Amino acid sequence: MVLVRVKAVARVSVTLVLLASVVAAGFAGVPASGSGDGHGLHSRRNALDNRIASQKSDVDDISRQLLRAQARLDDSVALLVTARSRLVALRSQVRAAQRADRRASARLADAVLRLQSARSDLARGRTELATVREQLTAYAVSSYSSGSLTISGLGMSLNPATARQVVNGLQDADSVMNKQAVGLQRLQAMQVLLTLTTQRVRATKDDVAQRRLDAARNLSAKRSLEATARSAKADVQHRVAVLRSDHRKLASAKTAEIRRLNALTAERRRVEQRLRQVAERRARQHHKRLAATTSTTPVAVTQNDGGYLSYPVKNTYITSPYGMRMHPILHIWKLHDGTDFHADCGTPVYAAADGTVTDEYYNTGYGNRVLMDNGYVHGVSLATSYNHLTSFVASVGAHVRRGQLIAYSGTTGYSTGCHLHFMVYVNGATVDPMTWL
Repeated sequence: MVLVRVKAVARVSVTLVLLASVVAAGFAGVPASGSGDGHGLHSRRNALDNRIASQKSDVDDISRQLLRAQARLDDSVALLVTARSRLVALRSQVRAAQRADRRASARLADAVLRLQSARSDLARGRTELATVREQLTAYAVSSYSSGSLTISGLGMSLNPATARQVVNGLQDADSVMNKQAVGLQRLQAMQVLLTLTTQRVRATKDDVAQRRLDAARNLSAKRSLEATARSAKADVQHRVAVLRSDHRKLASAKTAEIRRLNALTAERRRVEQRLRQVAERRARQHHKRLAATTSTTPVAVTQNDGGYLSYPVKNTYITSPYGMRMHPILHIWKLHDGTDFHADCGTPVYAAADGTVTDEYYNTGYGNRVLMDNGYVHGVSLATSYNHLTSFVASVGAHVRRGQLIAYSGTTGYSTGCHLHFMVYVNGATVDPMTWL
């Protein structure tokens, strides 16, 4: 029962800051386990639990329709906030994916250009290498074929007839050798360059392949995120539509709740008017008796823990006190016209004092209720009411004694959980039951 009530309070977003102060204040006054007697500690803890329960903003007299509508609206707001946050995050991820896709595409384009350049350099190098080789071969063949450097010439240079012939032969030989050496060096350099270019082509091809893979992955991730973002946007639009619908339903439920509160007030006034007439009649009769006698005998009353009335249920505690309070959804002040006691459904309900059962009926707000006339007590006309009952035991017109079983508690009418709503009327007006208990 308590858990159900707490959940309901949470659904209507009723703040429990006051509970925190009650807890803090309560425990500040509880002695440590090592000090004081155990019974005192247990009693203080029970009292603290009761104070906490009594301080909770009660929702037992709020319609289930309004509670459900408010809960749906709260859920819709929370879901919309979550959906919008998710959409914002996804849009940020989509923008990041788009930037990554552009960077990957640019890197791929750059790698392709570098590969094309490397391949062009490789082709040009191969062509130049072949040309140099042909030139070197042709030059060597030409030199030897033209007689610029022959075996006989070389022999003449080594065995000259004259000094002049020796000098000319050596110059020819040196010239040919120098040209060949230069050609060979150039050939070797070009071969090295060609090897490096080949390696660059291979590396660039690998880089292009990796860039293509990265670009494909980024594109796939971007498309997936874009699809998810579109879905999230559709979800937000759906949540907005649901929220609007829930707003309309809550507005309708609030209108119904106001009508219900007005009907409850009208019912209370109807009963109060009838009981007020009874009280006025009794007051007139009482004054007549006083006028007819010179002295009166005080009415004998039974005291119970300092009050006239007995508790209508046993082993209980207050879940909501009597008095004005703010409606947690409508945010208007309203009178809680009785005291709510914790009572599981089917808990025996007893007469709080001797009296006569005057009414038993079902009311939309109060549920199954019993009205009892408890007579003229302490100079006032006293009546009690027991509400949200599951079933009746005592019959209309029956005279019952204090503590006699008259009904069983329940959650009929506008009630969100099993409890007993106990009311006390003095001269036809509702009063705080705790002043009589």
